[in-house]
Amino acid sequence: MSLRTVLVVDDEQGMRDTVAEILECAGYEVSTARTGDDALSRLREQTFDVILMDIRMPGRDGISVLREIGGPPPPVVMMTAYAVDEQLQAAVEAKSFAVVHKPVPPPYLIALVGRAAVA
Repeated sequence: MSLRTVLVVDDEQGMRDTVAEILECAGYEVSTARTGDDALSRLREQTFDVILMDIRMPGRDGISVLREIGGPPPPVVMMTAYAVDEQLQAAVEAKSFAVVHKPVPPPYLIALVGRAAVA
């Protein structure tokens, strides 16, 4: 059985690195992207089982990236440090798998990615 692949998209390097390390320790193969455009580029090159993506990023935000992903997209977990109702509603309407508030406790993150990977 091959490793499950996860793309972590966040403009904050510390958050990106922490989430990637948690998931790698849990047995996932993790790639990262700093921007929405970088994420779309990586998605053209590789398929992923799950995407974890920050909602608020400079340039193209996570919601617009989610809307632009073609095909049936893999499950996308949107992450936010800000509770803005309009953004949360937009994430739900864009068919995100879940929306979580940062920082995400590691056991919850691992369990959520596990559920998304088999969705």
